[in-house]
Amino acid sequence: MIYIEGYALISSLAKSAKASVEAIKKGNISTIAMGDTSYYKISDTKQLDYYDLIEEVIRNAISNANLSQKELKEMALFIGTSSAKLPLNEYHATDSGVLLKDLHMSEVSDIIAKRLGIDGFRTIISTACTSSSNALIQAKEMIESGLIKKAIVVGVELYNQLSIKGFDSFMLLSKSKMRPFDRDRDGIILGEALSAVILGLKRSSFELKGGAIMVDTSSITAPHFNNLKEVMSKALQSADIQPKDIELIKVHATASIQNDIAEAQAINLLFKENPPTILPLKPYIGHTMGACGTNELVLLLESLKSGFIPKSIHFDNMDEECNLIPNLTELKSKRGYYLLNYFGFGGNNSSLVINYK
Repeated sequence: MIYIEGYALISSLAKSAKASVEAIKKGNISTIAMGDTSYYKISDTKQLDYYDLIEEVIRNAISNANLSQKELKEMALFIGTSSAKLPLNEYHATDSGVLLKDLHMSEVSDIIAKRLGIDGFRTIISTACTSSSNALIQAKEMIESGLIKKAIVVGVELYNQLSIKGFDSFMLLSKSKMRPFDRDRDGIILGEALSAVILGLKRSSFELKGGAIMVDTSSITAPHFNNLKEVMSKALQSADIQPKDIELIKVHATASIQNDIAEAQAINLLFKENPPTILPLKPYIGHTMGACGTNELVLLLESLKSGFIPKSIHFDNMDEECNLIPNLTELKSKRGYYLLNYFGFGGNNSSLVINYK
């Protein structure tokens, strides 16, 4: 059994997981204006804070897990990101006029490992929006195989113009707010956040019970509902449970037209149009791309630990093509199994199963 021994989060909501969840409960959610769209920005940070922020969130998770220096030295480091060092490179380009001076992605994990004194296995995974969820699955499998004893899985997505302009070029950015599954949804609002999750064999309230990764070759940008249904089904099989056992689905829910329809169709097919509680979290922190795997996991875990399940926000009108209504009221947290979906550009899709004991 692989347990989540500790975690930490720095988001646009607050500088810790606990404070972020308190902000959700109080409705303290804000964005900044950015051209025709908005952005979920971490307060009082700049692009040059890149490595300092990663180190800070990892140290917070280490403290949360109460790890010794010996455990830290020996553990593995997994970093999931879609933009990697782009924030630093954009800063350098603005400052010096030289474009893309240094894009060595692997250097991120090397520098962080050196700062923290980690001598174990390390890697960086970049598979678009599934980067950190795939990193969680890889870390789980390596612990189960005996290759490593513990892992720090980090999701990192910080402000950069290339990501914003890239989504804008696809005409996927909302001009108002994120409205997952709503008939009037008009797209994504991006955000920055980073988080760290400690996986190991030490018993805790949260077990990473299962997970699955599948590649959809039908389209680069639009997922097919059959592939999404299959990856959820395989995640449940890996956890040795049935659809009826799931208490809640943390949906990917980007609020883009086709992606929401595909995810809703997949859920209705798998759960026979009687789905469990549906919870989108992106309207609270934005779409944090490669980091959403760990960011949204930590938000859910801390909410459950705090005794509640957040309500969905910005949903007013049901879309008949989705035929799905997210949770509209705050609920009390329950022990049981939780399914988390992450679907990315390039057809890389993954689902996780968490057991809250």
